[in-house]
Amino acid sequence: MNSSTSEEIAAIDVFLGPMPALAELEAEWQALEVFAEPSFFTSWSWIGCWLALLPANVKPQWLRARQSGRTVGLALLVRRTRQRFGLPFCDSWHLHETGDPDYDILTIEHNGFLLDTVLADVVREAMLVHWVKHTSGASELLLPGQAGSGLSEQTLPTLYRGNRTRTSYGVNLEAVRERQGDYLALLSSNTRSQIRRSIKEYQTIGPLVVHEAQDVAQAHHFLSRLAEMHQQHWVERGEPGAFSNPFFKRFHERLIEENLPRGQIQILRISAGERDMAYLYSFVKSGRIYFYQSGFDYRLIEKHGRPGLVAHALAVQHNAALGHMVYDFMAGDSRYKLNLATINEPMTWSTLRKPAWRFRMEHALREWRYRMKAKKAAKCEEVEA
Repeated sequence: MNSSTSEEIAAIDVFLGPMPALAELEAEWQALEVFAEPSFFTSWSWIGCWLALLPANVKPQWLRARQSGRTVGLALLVRRTRQRFGLPFCDSWHLHETGDPDYDILTIEHNGFLLDTVLADVVREAMLVHWVKHTSGASELLLPGQAGSGLSEQTLPTLYRGNRTRTSYGVNLEAVRERQGDYLALLSSNTRSQIRRSIKEYQTIGPLVVHEAQDVAQAHHFLSRLAEMHQQHWVERGEPGAFSNPFFKRFHERLIEENLPRGQIQILRISAGERDMAYLYSFVKSGRIYFYQSGFDYRLIEKHGRPGLVAHALAVQHNAALGHMVYDFMAGDSRYKLNLATINEPMTWSTLRKPAWRFRMEHALREWRYRMKAKKAAKCEEVEA
């Protein structure tokens, strides 16, 4: 992304302040979506549901950019005080998150400002410049789950930036169609062997069938069964499981109610005969299937059971046949993603910090701790040698 000129930035009128009424924001957001390229996570389908369910004490502010009276950029920022050693340290501004783990359990990806595609670079920079000018000295902006490598170093070079990049994995469904639906032919011989052997074992119970939820009531039933399987697996491993969080559960129930009738929610049940083997919950937007959550019966067969590999393989073939373009596993290095993916891209979590002495001190302290850990590790290696 090239740095925009000061004249281009000055031509954009930006406002940061309290949100308007939800109905007004919805109309403006959806009007801009026509000229933007939103992911499911930056569409009103996700954003509107998130806003509707946030508690009253969480008050997002909107960052709006206009050119010649037309809205060309929108974003929602939640301001939160970050503490260190129990004392207020700085203002943290979160893009489409809250800074509170109880609400950010939703885990947004493919995130970013909603921008008119023709003007995207200059509008993004104008919005960032405005944020810098209209926030206090010790402020940081957190940009979670951005597709790509994050902001260019040329964009606001005076800001300190920290990037954490993870790989996002997916399957090119056009390549599956080119193989006449033979997805397994695109995978390694070892992965093919595991999936085929597992399919053979499941078929001793009965035929493997993919069922897609057809209405809201069926989708809620599928989600309930998915949650049961998900919770059983994680609780047995000593973890609480995502569905133990009431906000997480309410959010996805509402998301289904509002967006399954629009064709933007996909919940699949994969059965072996009459038995449930797996449930997969995904979002649908512009030819992309965003796989989000799952529930598997790991006890259905004792040997060679690979419910995750089999379920995703069947889901990939199902969505290739429907004409979609990408089956997106999203970010993370889980082994199944590496085994099943045919494409990948970076996903970046960025933090922009304004020049402030406390940030320099914090950075220096982190560097010192890193060096101390490295020295300790080196000494341990010498002793072991």
